[in-house]
Amino acid sequence: IVLCGGRPGKALRWFFTEVFCFQEQVPVPVYHPTPSQTRLATQLTEEEQIRIAQRIGLIQHLPKGVYDPGRDGSEKKIRECVICMMDFVYGDPIRFLPCMHIYHLDCIDDWLMRSFTCPSCMEPVDAALLSSYETN
Repeated sequence: IVLCGGRPGKALRWFFTEVFCFQEQVPVPVYHPTPSQTRLATQLTEEEQIRIAQRIGLIQHLPKGVYDPGRDGSEKKIRECVICMMDFVYGDPIRFLPCMHIYHLDCIDDWLMRSFTCPSCMEPVDAALLSSYETN
């Protein structure tokens, strides 16, 4: 993070403004920490912005791929994303969790922004790594 004036909050505010508001037509992103709570990204505290940036960084380190049911001849092949309840289609972008469950990339990324546990087995995705980022 490049510090502006020595404060990471200014850098994050600049980042959100530059990335998400580069055109008048693009709305400010909305953050949904819980279904009942909705706030614009510009209304978040500096600490919340830092936590979100760290969580996004952690999520991006999880492996991703493309759904290909032909690669594994197993009858028990997962065919449905349990988050959106839609069948996987050949070529869908997917993300793998350490517990080996798979989900649509967008579905699990959104889920992990709220909860860093697997929605199927409730295993922590990587609590040790997450806590090391949150304490630094």
